[in-house]
Amino acid sequence: FKVAQKDYTKAVMEHPQSITYRDYGTAAMAQMTQRFAAIPAHNFSRGTFDNVDAISGEQLREFTLTRGKPSDASHACMAGCTIKCSNVFGGEDGKIIVSPLEYETIGLMGTNLDIDSLDAIGRMNWHVNDLGLDSIEVGGALGVAAEAGLMKWGSEEDAQKLIDEMRAGTELGRILGDGAVTVGKKYGIERVPAVKGQAMSAYEPRSIKGTGVTYATTPQGADHTCGLTIRAQVNHLDPTQQKEASLNAQLNMAGYDTIGACIFAGFGYAATPDGVVKRLLKSRYGWDDVPDNILQALGKETIKLEREFNKRAGFTKEDDRLPKWMTEEAIPENGSVFDVSEDVLDHIFDGIE
Repeated sequence: FKVAQKDYTKAVMEHPQSITYRDYGTAAMAQMTQRFAAIPAHNFSRGTFDNVDAISGEQLREFTLTRGKPSDASHACMAGCTIKCSNVFGGEDGKIIVSPLEYETIGLMGTNLDIDSLDAIGRMNWHVNDLGLDSIEVGGALGVAAEAGLMKWGSEEDAQKLIDEMRAGTELGRILGDGAVTVGKKYGIERVPAVKGQAMSAYEPRSIKGTGVTYATTPQGADHTCGLTIRAQVNHLDPTQQKEASLNAQLNMAGYDTIGACIFAGFGYAATPDGVVKRLLKSRYGWDDVPDNILQALGKETIKLEREFNKRAGFTKEDDRLPKWMTEEAIPENGSVFDVSEDVLDHIFDGIE
């Protein structure tokens, strides 16, 4: 086991993506999604953000390094983490604002609201954490609220007032705290970026269509951690190339979840072609019949169980859809709509069930 563990640890620590995350955290994704026109801006009405440099991983790293302790650009979120993609984000006054400040929060509570200040995003992030809410869902809800005229675009003050409503438990606060879909229903807003009641994370599915397939079909709702495809070697705008990219990512991610591994552990697994996952499981549990494709095997079983749960809960194939407006309203930067066929969405899991 220790030999396999050493091989894996070496591979993950030396992987270029691990080094990027160690230096810049998940906020490194801001510049990448900007290039793909896939960063949510103005309630998912655009795929680029004019002042992306101000909220990028590079800017976050500069702040954490120049402001000094307690800021920390590379922080282990748990004991033993070798990637250290987390961070401690402190202000100019030497006090911690929030820890960590992640890309998805920067996207949903920053660019999605036209807010271009990491300090502002961090302050709001702290309040959302303190309330025990999800910054993706709250950011999605605030974007819909801005669409409804409840706050000014780009205003931290207005956004914070709405967060304060949640803390106070007012009628408005309960609506906002219930998420983006509830806000949209209450105020008659069509542009609600959500699937199965869950707000989308910070990857625009009209520009990264494989992730759109994941959003639509994963049993968990619009969840990027179920199968992000931004690194897949496909034309992300071609609707015919997304099925396998999404399916492969979803099976692998469900496999990682099943063995309790961080998503970013995949960089190490992929870099050790001698079947390190199989070796680790075999030596840890004494299993002799571990298949070579153990992640996919575990992923298939997991997704089958999740889909059966959803079926019994009343979900149908009609729930495996992106919002209709995303199939009609194009991203201005590339003219793309989400046009992966419903046949693909309906049959993506046929081979595992």
